[in-house]
Amino acid sequence: MVFKYIKTGWQIYKTNFVSFFIAELIALIIVGIFFGIGTGIIFISMGISSFAELGSPEVTVFRVVSVFPLFFALSVSFIFYLIAALLGALFVTGLFGMAAEALRGTTEYKTMFSTAKEFGITGIITSTIIWLISLILMFVFIGGLGVILPVIGSVIGCILFLLIMVFFSFSYPGIVVDNLGPIETIQRSIDITKKNYPDVFALLVFYVGISLAINFVPLIGQIIIYFVLIPMFSISLVFFYKRNKI
Repeated sequence: MVFKYIKTGWQIYKTNFVSFFIAELIALIIVGIFFGIGTGIIFISMGISSFAELGSPEVTVFRVVSVFPLFFALSVSFIFYLIAALLGALFVTGLFGMAAEALRGTTEYKTMFSTAKEFGITGIITSTIIWLISLILMFVFIGGLGVILPVIGSVIGCILFLLIMVFFSFSYPGIVVDNLGPIETIQRSIDITKKNYPDVFALLVFYVGISLAINFVPLIGQIIIYFVLIPMFSISLVFFYKRNKI
């Protein structure tokens, strides 16, 4: 049963390959610029002039001549990281908008921007809520069980954490398909997952498993994951949502 969602994801992706590739490339460049600036500020503040020096034993703590300039650099860097994260949430929302449009026929990369403009704020708020929930769950399950049962507790906590996070799989589809608010779309995602947990879990296992397998292939693996599997996954989730929404 899960295979039909994967098959649809592949078929729709093939038809709209160019549009998804351009959209993902633009998102990667824009987010990468801000992330790169933030990282560069940290390296420069520590006296690291190039990435090549990172492997050198000469790069030690003594390069940090003052904690205050470093603190300031970290603060500025955090701002750029935050901007990159917010832009990332906008583009993810836009990507799901493209997936929803592609299921109706064809889509264009411009849809990523129009969707981000229309639903981006909701996407950011939803992402923030899920991020906060995930932090709490990590603290309770991974941290808490890790203290009670070292090593084994952390493993069990990690498994429980991942099993619970499955319930948030359809948060973005709810935004772009039905224009739901942050709380509404999270609730809808939980409701759909509760009634279809084995299928949702199997779908996630497939995409995550493939991603982990090809991730070991340097560069090529990362390119396939970003430009192929992520768009396919988005399409599969939107298709699943539309077929099973309440």
